[in-house]
Amino acid sequence: MQILNYNLEAFIPYDEDNIEKFLTICEDAIDNITNDEKPKFKLKSAIHELLVNSLEHGYKKNPGKVSLSIKRTEDSILFELCDEGNGVDIEALNLNRRVSDLNSMSSRGWGLTLVNTFSTNLKIVPNSPKGTKITLTIPLD
Repeated sequence: MQILNYNLEAFIPYDEDNIEKFLTICEDAIDNITNDEKPKFKLKSAIHELLVNSLEHGYKKNPGKVSLSIKRTEDSILFELCDEGNGVDIEALNLNRRVSDLNSMSSRGWGLTLVNTFSTNLKIVPNSPKGTKITLTIPLD
């Protein structure tokens, strides 16, 4: 069996156990969407990074609602994560920065940059009525 479309909506308290439970559910779905280790790693990395960002920045470490959608197409996997948090200043993001030395990696904010490097189409837009919607495409190699 192969899952072709997966949707999940959850209200997640900001604590390690609940974050891990949500991630485990998502990882199980990803395991059923593709057997290819490369896109599987990218999807699992993306969900971890985007979920933590949503809860830490969008909800300021408070509980919050998160919606996840993963859809497999013939040649890629489409991924979308939405929250109803505070939103993000899209213009302040620097998704194309590069590592110049090890000291540059010590600053925060590298997660979205990494997600951008392995996605062919990362979009970050406001969610309606509030929050952030992040979509990305992971190619199936």
